[in-house]
Formats: sequence, structure tokens, C-alpha cells
Amino acid sequence: MAQKKQEVADRLLDGLVDYLLARLAPAQLDALIVEELDFVLDKAAAYSLNQWVQADQVFATAQKYAVQMDISGAIPELVGDMVEQFYDHAIQSERTVEEVVDEGVVMALLDKVLEIPLSRQGMAWLGRNPVLLALLAGGAQLGLKTLLHQGLPAPLRSQLGKRLPERWLASLEARLQEWLLRRTEQLLSDPYLYRDDNLEELRALVQVAWQDFSQRPVADLKELVSSEDIQELFVIVFEYWRELRHTDYFNAMLESGVHAFFDKYGDTSLTGLLDELGVTRELMLDDARRFLPPVMAKLQSEGLLEAWLRRHLAGYFQAEQTLEMLS
Repeated sequence: MAQKKQEVADRLLDGLVDYLLARLAPAQLDALIVEELDFVLDKAAAYSLNQWVQADQVFATAQKYAVQMDISGAIPELVGDMVEQFYDHAIQSERTVEEVVDEGVVMALLDKVLEIPLSRQGMAWLGRNPVLLALLAGGAQLGLKTLLHQGLPAPLRSQLGKRLPERWLASLEARLQEWLLRRTEQLLSDPYLYRDDNLEELRALVQVAWQDFSQRPVADLKELVSSEDIQELFVIVFEYWRELRHTDYFNAMLESGVHAFFDKYGDTSLTGLLDELGVTRELMLDDARRFLPPVMAKLQSEGLLEAWLRRHLAGYFQAEQTLEMLS
């Protein structure tokens, strides 16, 4: 008797598996995708983000991947391969810089940069910031030394280098640097520098320079930077990121960002959140139709889908409670 019940249960299992496989077959899958997506979106409208997940959970996950996870050395290697291909594609392009970067974007960025020093706080910062002053003064000093190097004949430079004591040269260089620092500080602190007329002239000069540069082919940029330069810059930034992510400052900023997101969207419905992020039903449906059919077809052709269904359903059809219902 028990054996007969189990045979019936096995036939029911086979029938259920066949039914589900047919529902997930390519011929019926599209209708199922639409049906299930609409069902999920309809139910999601009734729930807020806070009802399903909390800020602390998201922060813990973000911290795990951004801070705790060991970053593989394969990442710089992968980026290097990608940069190589991007670079090769770019230098073979016939597009001009103007087609890639619009002049309006450049001028909008410039206008915003020029607005910053117009405030009193910005002017004061420029005039007293030691890093900026040292950078500008150092650049001016290097420029003067280069001019002297180019302007003086080589024999005269050699004689001066031999006859002038090193301490004199060191003293002269130190005094020059000190004088340049003072003059740079005075220049940056002068309100005249930030008059509207001067800034407009600077803007016009940058615009003319950009218009000339933007007509050049993108391929010409290979003269300015090589793929190796880009890869080395990435490695520098990557190493900095590896150090930064372990600091208390980064952790505080990460936590602040997560909580700011939940403060804004925590009480928003799930569908409202999707709308805010620009994720529409059409976008989700398009992606589901692109990925699900080939994945499901592969799972079926390999027998993996049937095996998965049987693994999860067989226990029910072998249970004593189920067999008793077949009496």
C-alpha cells in the first residue's frame, strides 16, 4: 500500500516538475516575466525602504566591501588591460576633442572655479594658504632658473658654477624663494586681482585657448599622455585608496552617506525609490528579457533546472504527511 502511494507521489512530482519546466520554457517565459514583474511592483508600492532594510544593515555591508575586503592585486592588472584597449581605440579615433568634451561644460566649470575666490573667505584663504603659496612660489622660482639657464651661455654658466661658493648660491636661492613667497602672498591678497574685469579677461583667454585646443583630433592627445602614464596614475590613486579606506575619517564619511540616504528615502515607497533613481518598469523589463531567456535555456539544456526543482520538491512528495493525503 505504501509503495503504491509513493508511486502516485512520484508521478505527481514528475507532473509538477514538467509543469514548472514548461512555464519556464522560452515560449512561455516572456509572459511570466511580465506577470511577475508587475506583481512585484504592485506589492512594492505598499512598502517603504525602512520596512525591509535598515541603515545599519546597509552600512555594515558597505563597510565590509569598502573597508574590510582584501582588494586583489588583479584589479590594477585588469584596469591596465582595459586602459590599454581604451587608449588604443582613442588614439585611432578621428573625432576632435570638441566632439568628446563640449565647450559649454568647460566654460561652466571655469565659471564655477572663478566664483570661488570672489568671496572674502576665498580671498583670505588664497592669501594665507602655505601649500598654495609654496607651490606657486616654487613654480616661479623654477621658471626664473630656467630662464637664466637658457639666457646665459654655457661657458659663463660653467665659470659661475666654479667660482661662486656653494654657500652663496644656497643663500641666494633661499632669499629668492623667501622674496617670491612674500610677493606671491601680496599678489593673492590684493583685491584688485579678483575684480570682475580681470576675471572676465582670464575667462576670455581660457575660452580662446580651449577653442583652439578643441579642434585637435583626440589622437593628438597621445603626445601629452601615454597609456603607461594613465596606468601609473591609476596605481597611485589605487594605493592611496587602499590606505584611505582604513582610516576613521573614511568610515565616518561612509556611515554619514548611508544615513543621509536613509534620512531622505527611508520612508519612501520602494517603487517611489525606483522612480527617484530613474529605474523604470521598462528598464527592468528590458533587462529581464535580455538575460533571463538565455540563462533559463542554458539551465534547462544542462539539466540543472530540473535537478534543482527535484532537489527542493522531492522531500515534500516523500513525506509521510503527503503520502497519508493520498489515501
